[in-house]
Amino acid sequence: MGLALAFESSCDETGVALVENGRRVIAAPLFSQIALHRPYGGIVPEYASRAHLEKFTSLLEQIQAEHALKPGDLDYVAVTTRPGLIGALLVGYQTARAAARYFGAPLIGVHHLEAHLAAIRLNGAELPYPALGLLLSGGNSAIYRLHAPGEITVIGDTLDDAAGEALDKAAQLIGLGYPGGPLIEKCAARFCERRGISRGNEAMPEAENMFPMILKSLRRDKVEFSFSGIKTALARYVAGQRQDLDADAVAFFYQERIVEHIARNVAHALEMHAGLPLIAAGGVLANQRLRQALETVSRKAGISLHVPDFAYCTDNAAMVAAAAQLYFENGIASPYVTVDANNGFLKA
Repeated sequence: MGLALAFESSCDETGVALVENGRRVIAAPLFSQIALHRPYGGIVPEYASRAHLEKFTSLLEQIQAEHALKPGDLDYVAVTTRPGLIGALLVGYQTARAAARYFGAPLIGVHHLEAHLAAIRLNGAELPYPALGLLLSGGNSAIYRLHAPGEITVIGDTLDDAAGEALDKAAQLIGLGYPGGPLIEKCAARFCERRGISRGNEAMPEAENMFPMILKSLRRDKVEFSFSGIKTALARYVAGQRQDLDADAVAFFYQERIVEHIARNVAHALEMHAGLPLIAAGGVLANQRLRQALETVSRKAGISLHVPDFAYCTDNAAMVAAAAQLYFENGIASPYVTVDANNGFLKA
């Protein structure tokens, strides 16, 4: 079967999870550091590491209070080893090592991005190898080809910033706060209500959009993301508006450009790798408008789309167990045995 205790601490979420068979979540207490970092408008690495160090013990105590695990009960312990903030990763890794030693279980290192994609297993789906994997978060925006557990190649990456970072930065420029993604989406939805249109109405006049199309001419042999230009365009627009800024309208058109850019790249990738199903994961996939656009692209391409439940889109420990189970049940040694800030994939 595979009973696992998993740890996640790659960035600003402290998570521990008890998961059976990489699919059934028994317990998954999580501590979010959003309030801790909000005054700074972004994540402070040192504060993140300290919070992980302080919170892992209480999260483990929550699980032990309800399930009373003892040595010999676990089949393995799983932990995120890359990529992420190096200090934060080390806290989780050392905690997981101690747990593995106490419970007498092997330790399986997990790549954070593979864990995001494996999160679809937590809502009853399976990773349909081969497949395309779209990963959109605060630090990553890329499309991968999934060959097998641990065998993943990059099809296209970002040239500069990530989608999640672009949304966070936009919220700061508009004066909405942190974290930005949910706030941008909320304002965009309010604009739709004001105008009496459905979210992401494709019939919206192109001339109305106050921002230029991102990478208007995509290279046919490449899949490339870029979000620095749209951030610059937003900064200039906000500076020119002074007191007349319509935050809802700005949020709507800014979000539309980002969604459009992602959807065009995904459509291009699906043309280049015809027939492969698509897995879309990462914190940005909590955005309903983006999900809607990806559903449209997938339907036009005639392929299936798999997206994790909202609860497992952002960083969590259950997805770490879901990925580790792939190695455990297939008898594969994970190549991610050491901590590394680099997000490169290795072959098992």
